Amino acid sequence: MDVNNQFYHDEFAGFIKEDKKEKDKFNMYKRKKLSYQLNEIEPFIDTKTMNEHYNVHYKKYTDNLNKALVENNIYTNGSLNSLISVLKNYENYPTAFRNNGGGYLNHLIYFDNISPYNNNYQNSASAELKSMIKKSFGSYENFEKEFKNKGKSVFGSGWVWLLVFNNKLMIMTTSNQNNPLMKMDTKILLGMDVWEHAYYLKHMADRDSYMDDFFKTIDWNIVSNRL
Repeated sequence: MDVNNQFYHDEFAGFIKEDKKEKDKFNMYKRKKLSYQLNEIEPFIDTKTMNEHYNVHYKKYTDNLNKALVENNIYTNGSLNSLISVLKNYENYPTAFRNNGGGYLNHLIYFDNISPYNNNYQNSASAELKSMIKKSFGSYENFEKEFKNKGKSVFGSGWVWLLVFNNKLMIMTTSNQNNPLMKMDTKILLGMDVWEHAYYLKHMADRDSYMDDFFKTIDWNIVSNRL
């Protein structure tokens, strides 16, 4: 499997740095740089939530991933490909690596597939994506309903994913910070965080309202380019 093609193209190398000062044999990962300002997702996701999510939670997963790599002598070549390959064998490593490696990867995908741009599905989704959604779900409306229903079904904390599997689209959920790539060879097109930290400051316990707003932030150009 060519993991470089799991998302859209391998720009992820730009999110990675080598910490030569402290541990020159380990490759340290860093957060994805946003193409938008944190306040630009307003009013759908408030600035306070975006700041807490990106600068606290995502940062914590990134810092703790790097800590787990060093403390457990887990080597990657510094690429996202290499990290995913090691995560596929997470049973061989401490839980901290699985949780924080998954948290890092999941949030990288999440913050990339939301933006203030290209939010109109009809105008921004590619013809190929539209065709696959119609073939797999019957209509965009059916897809959105099924995706949200999957979100409702997640007990506690987790994620909802739109995947390409066997040349067909499918929706699946994962618990905690697990990622589909840990268990299967697939392409991830879209990821929605349904941990409460993604929405509680604005939406409180109303996950349904958060999911409605999340769909207004999806960058369909990014999702299309992940095919």
